[in-house]
Amino acid sequence: MRLSACSVALFFAIACGGSDSTPTSTNGSNKTYDVFTLESAFSPSFLGVAAGDTVVFHITPGAMGDGHDVTFAATAGAPANVNVTLSGNVSRIFRTRGDFHYECKVHPGMIGEIQVQ
Repeated sequence: MRLSACSVALFFAIACGGSDSTPTSTNGSNKTYDVFTLESAFSPSFLGVAAGDTVVFHITPGAMGDGHDVTFAATAGAPANVNVTLSGNVSRIFRTRGDFHYECKVHPGMIGEIQVQ
């Protein structure tokens, strides 16, 4: 598989912990944030939000054309997992304060965290 220099640079920028926690929209006092799947990484991989905010997972096919899932660690207050999806947007509202770790079971090592304050 050949990757362009731009793809490689983007991958390393994301893999090294880049975090953009700027909301894409607001609905009253609650905000909406975006997390994207990039082949085998979540971007951003860390996100800080407030209780009641929404995170939209933008899922696109992986490098092999496979889907992604979002499986949260068994933590009280974690939202429902996102089943394996090939392409689409799935929203989750984070109502409980805490640190919510998640992973893509399809791609080992594809992890993220949402910290709710």
